[in-house]
Amino acid sequence: MVPRNETGFAMRTARLPAAAIAAMLFILLLAGCGRERTATIVHTVTDNGAVIIARENRASGVVAIQVYVRDGAFFETSDDAGAANVLRAVMFQETGSRGPGEIQRVIEGLGGYMSSAGRHDFIQYTAIVPSDNFDEAVELLQDGLLNAVFDPGKVEREKEKVLESIEDMLKRPVDRAYRLCLAELMGDHPYGRLAEGVPEVLSRLTAEDIERRYRERYVGSNVLVAITGDVNPVAAAEKIADALSGLKTGVQAEAASQPVTWPTASRVIVERADVRRSCQVVGFPGPGVADRDNVTMDVLLVILMEGGSSRLNTRLKEELGLVHSVGAGWYTQRHPSPLFVWMELPEENVAAAERATVELMKELSEEPVSEDELAKAKMQLKVGNIRMVETAEGQAFHDGYWNAIGGEEFASEYLERLSLVTAEEIQRAAELYLGSGIHIAAVVLPD
Repeated sequence: MVPRNETGFAMRTARLPAAAIAAMLFILLLAGCGRERTATIVHTVTDNGAVIIARENRASGVVAIQVYVRDGAFFETSDDAGAANVLRAVMFQETGSRGPGEIQRVIEGLGGYMSSAGRHDFIQYTAIVPSDNFDEAVELLQDGLLNAVFDPGKVEREKEKVLESIEDMLKRPVDRAYRLCLAELMGDHPYGRLAEGVPEVLSRLTAEDIERRYRERYVGSNVLVAITGDVNPVAAAEKIADALSGLKTGVQAEAASQPVTWPTASRVIVERADVRRSCQVVGFPGPGVADRDNVTMDVLLVILMEGGSSRLNTRLKEELGLVHSVGAGWYTQRHPSPLFVWMELPEENVAAAERATVELMKELSEEPVSEDELAKAKMQLKVGNIRMVETAEGQAFHDGYWNAIGGEEFASEYLERLSLVTAEEIQRAAELYLGSGIHIAAVVLPD
């Protein structure tokens, strides 16, 4: 499943590059799918099309408010790739009645904090505040959402920050290899592009472009708000509905791409760059949120990557001595997304490590995993599931993420489906996605 929230990123990623982070966060940061709950839940759609999900969580005196907008790379063409992310960067910075940075300062003055994230499938804004200050936070978010101002100078500065962040990311060898692998695997599909945007396109964007996108995309039919915390969910949902009543209904954003078409032959891309370490990312086809193999792939990935006894670590590092470090992961998204294996390794071991990875994947398709492996993986997933939804932020992320990508039914059935996964089902899924051996390998080597 591999959805993540920003808190989880900070908790588990101190020493890993971003692509490695995406893989290693797999267990802890699962969205708490299907967990039984007794708290009151409100799920409603307003007259202008906005979706509101409010859930009671009395574990602490805070409330998490997360706004999801149907925008991002999935809804961009190659001509506007990155506009959604620049818009995210300038949203809530200034309104007609509140000056630059005022909304964030006031939220912090209430004892809370704000953050935002740009994904391929959606744009996300988060505010966490003491529950006593819920009403004030909603008023601030309402002003930022409905009355945003786009100063040309501020837009240019945020563009420069985005471009700098892309440049910094591509200096990290694992990230660079991961992006090369994605681009080759996904072709023209938006998932093959950076969620942050394409530098050449970003450079052309103007404040008028950003404001136009704001008027088109930040409308009721594209907005979902998830609230979880120490609040009355009925009253909270009513408060949010009132705050969103000023949004126009608008037109729901449509996907900018047809479904994924996977490569029919394996390829290797090698690039030399100004990096210190050699790395390789090997990508294989994977499922999307609507595919029944989602849960099975979760179990398979835990067996591949989690802990010192994982198959990847045992084979590539301990037995063959080919890599310094290795991991695997995949993102659950609207459309099918690849499974990838990343590794840091000596340059002379690149080809052997690629072969060993493909052979390991084929083995999974040829014989069932052991009962011990299966039981351990399922328990780790269940524990990660429970830990994720213990916090207000984690629960709001669960509700918002799955509803934003169309996976709410899948999420509600997750634990039940997890309990039914068998070794034979894992073998079948491995044969479907990995058994052909078709893959893309992207290698980044020091100059």
